[in-house]
Amino acid sequence: MMPAARKPGCWRTFFASLPFLVLVPGFVLADSPVPAPGATPALEGKISLDATAHRRVPNTVADVTLAIQLDGLTADAVSSLLAEGSQTLLDFLREQGVERLRTENVSFAPQIQPVRGGPDRVVGFTGQAFVSFRTTPDKLGTLLSGGLAHGANSVSQTEFSPLESEIDTAHRDLEIEATKTALARADAIAQAVGQRVIRIENINVEPETAIRPMSFAASKEMTLPSPPTPIATAAGEQDISVRVSVQVVIERKSE
Repeated sequence: MMPAARKPGCWRTFFASLPFLVLVPGFVLADSPVPAPGATPALEGKISLDATAHRRVPNTVADVTLAIQLDGLTADAVSSLLAEGSQTLLDFLREQGVERLRTENVSFAPQIQPVRGGPDRVVGFTGQAFVSFRTTPDKLGTLLSGGLAHGANSVSQTEFSPLESEIDTAHRDLEIEATKTALARADAIAQAVGQRVIRIENINVEPETAIRPMSFAASKEMTLPSPPTPIATAAGEQDISVRVSVQVVIERKSE
């Protein structure tokens, strides 16, 4: 049996459809904008830089810790003396209107005397307590002198610093200032190369540096200044800084 003869035009039909299949991938490209003759395509770039803002903030508060240390033959006697001395000191400080007044780190330790050829011997006890409070630098001289006269043996620690609210306000203002400076610099650099900033890619505020309070110490053996103005003057200032990093996207200015 003879195979059926192909109808004329079958191959032509097949090859006529082939260009259609090849052109399908190019269909999407047909919708893409075609740059006008002589036009320069917009090319994007990025600028990354940082800026730091500083501010000097005065130390407006003083956090003070006074120490009371007493000795006695028995633990009960030392405990009683320590409680009495602490109460006298607390009453004085309350009358002065200090803030954040509290007693902390109360401790007792035996006084040991070595015995040759035998066990060590307990010859007494030492008790210690710390009272802390917050005040302003202008009142510090009076409070230190009065504290040492009302039961305290020494000033364990005194630190000058700004108020927490003053530090927070300074950080907030400096973040804004540093960000504006960084963006202004980015805009100036873009203009210098004939481009313009079209969007902000990233803004990062660097971790804040910790405030380091200034310290002052005194004991009963020291002569405190009177009037207390020198101590207030010595309170000084803190340097607060914030660094902000920015990254912006730029493109060539349209002609």
